[in-house]
This record gives sequence, C-alpha cells and structure tokens, in this order.
Amino acid sequence: MKREELKKYLDKGTDIVGGGIGGALGLIGGPLGAIAGGALGVALTHGIKEIVNRQLSNRQEVRVSASTVYILSGITEKLENGEQIRQDDFFENDNGRSSAEELFEGIILKCKDQYQEKKIHFLSKIYEKTIFDQNISYETANQILNISESFTYRKICIVAFYGRIDNFDRTLILKEPYCWYETATYSLDTEILKQDIFELMNLGILDNNNTMTSTRNDIVPNNFKLTEIGEILFLLMDLNEVIVEDINPIYELLKYKDEYGVSQNGGRNRGIPGQ
Repeated sequence: MKREELKKYLDKGTDIVGGGIGGALGLIGGPLGAIAGGALGVALTHGIKEIVNRQLSNRQEVRVSASTVYILSGITEKLENGEQIRQDDFFENDNGRSSAEELFEGIILKCKDQYQEKKIHFLSKIYEKTIFDQNISYETANQILNISESFTYRKICIVAFYGRIDNFDRTLILKEPYCWYETATYSLDTEILKQDIFELMNLGILDNNNTMTSTRNDIVPNNFKLTEIGEILFLLMDLNEVIVEDINPIYELLKYKDEYGVSQNGGRNRGIPGQ
C-alpha cells in the first residue's frame, strides 16, 4: 500500500480522532511494509487491505479508519520513546496469517460497529499494548477484546473508576448495601449503575471483597476493586486515559446521599461491622 493510498484511508478517521493523521503517517518510511523492519508492517498492510476490500457503510469506514489512526499513532509514539516491539513469534505466519495480523483485523472489525465511538480509542489500545509486551499472549489479548467490545462506554468508565478509585475521596462512597436503606428511593441512573456493577462482578472484572451479593441491591460500592482480569483489561485498554469528566458521574452516583436516611445499621453510611 502506497503512502497516498494509506493517507486517503486514514483521512476518513479524522471525524472521530480529531486533528491530523501526521502521527500515523509518520510511521511510514515509504510503503507500510517498511515499518519496524517489515514484520509489523506486513501484518498491518495485510490487515488494512483486508478491511479496504470489505463492503462497509460510510460510518463504518470512518470507524475502522479511526481505529487504524489510533493504532499507528500509538505505535509511533512508543517507538519514538524508545520502546521495542516484541521479539517473539507474534509476527510469524501460521498458515499465511500471523497472530499480529489476526488481532489487528479482529480489533478493526470490532470497532466498525461501535456506535458509542468513544470506545474505539480504548479497543484500539489493545493492539498497541500487545505488540510491545510479549508477556501478553495472543489468547489474552483476544479474550480482553471479546469481553470489552460488548461493554457500554459507561461500563468502561466504571472499570476506569475502580482502577483509579484512590484518586477519589472514598469516605464519601456508600459503604453499606443499598438494601439496608429500606425507605430510600433510587434514581433510574443509580439503578442502572447498580446493575452494571453487578454484571461486571459476575464477569469476573470486579471483586466484591467477599460480601454477599445476590442482586444489584446487595452491592457495596466502596468494597469493590478490580480483579486480576479487571487489572489486565484496565492495562490493555489504557483506561488511565479515560477523561475524568466521564468518570465523575460514576463517582457522584456512588456517593451516600442524605436522602437515603438511616440504614438498618442504625446510622448513615457507617459501613458493615467487622469490615
């Protein structure tokens, strides 16, 4: 793929990425196959050609282009910072396709139908992170991709919140189960957030600190933390980059509110005895 062809393809993504594509194009020293001695370039070239030859709607083309821009720009930044691409068999062909090529295509295809387009940046990070860390297996990267692509953007923000929870004042977060406040009425947003957290717990992304949690009303917001799988997801998707303005609404909803009143524990947000 020549530089002019690649530029035409990447230009479509600027509607989502914002700004130019210089970082992505800066990776190319002639044909894309010249990147990083060829191995990575071959994988990306094959992946891009495969996508270009598919029948996509205009908006799908914008999304896959945006994902490619994010990936190429991220690779460029890491190389400029002196990071080294993994040196294992990730780029070796197996029946004509390497793990690097398959993962790239998988991420692009997952991104093409993401109507919540903020997710594209974070799904694309999975590729960028994986090709620089040979401790991340192809299987792990694919598993994280398959888990996270089905998340709403708010679920991604919840994972980001719990990965960065120490940046917030935890004393204000609810320390008791919602069901202990028998007279409280919760907003629809709070009910949906409770359900989201409950589902993330059942997926093995959040750890409830051994608190009995049979329904969303049993969750204790202040008790949760990321599991090992949650931490890998947080790392691979680089959720430190989720803007705080998108996380703050999660934090605000999880705070104890005066209108909840007194819990069955006889106080206001005292916490669970013995914990």
